[in-house]
Amino acid sequence: MKIIKNLQSLILATMLPIIISCNLFESSEVSEKEIKSASTWSNNDQPPTYPECETLSLDAQVDCMFDILVSYITEYVYSSNMIANGDIDEEILLVIKIDKEGFFSLSEVQNYRNTIEFLPDIESLLRDAVISLPQALPATKTNVGTFVETKFTLPIQIIASASE
Repeated sequence: MKIIKNLQSLILATMLPIIISCNLFESSEVSEKEIKSASTWSNNDQPPTYPECETLSLDAQVDCMFDILVSYITEYVYSSNMIANGDIDEEILLVIKIDKEGFFSLSEVQNYRNTIEFLPDIESLLRDAVISLPQALPATKTNVGTFVETKFTLPIQIIASASE
């Protein structure tokens, strides 16, 4: 009986510090403010880019990527040989999404009143152009070390004359 009592005392003495210091009983809630702060884009985060732009500064990487995108989209539109039904000189805005794997999609085309009137198929052509863009390196949220989906607006100047 004395051995059992000593064994119980020994177990209690060993387990008590563990039970007292155990964090299992505490809840660890993260506030909405902390989540928003952690998920807000910061200057330390890596924007989406292409391998040939990686060695540049972050601002230069963005410019480099936009130059590549504009070049590809312009080439795609010109190679379609689309014919305008009127004169166009308009800047349109492409809202482009890059997913976590670096693939592109067109979310929206904005500010294209005259363009759609004189080039009725322009939206589907631009959608195809964006989908055909080469895969990029996705954006990285550096404070959590994970790839993230991003959206950005790319201005494109459309200039065309009516065919006679």
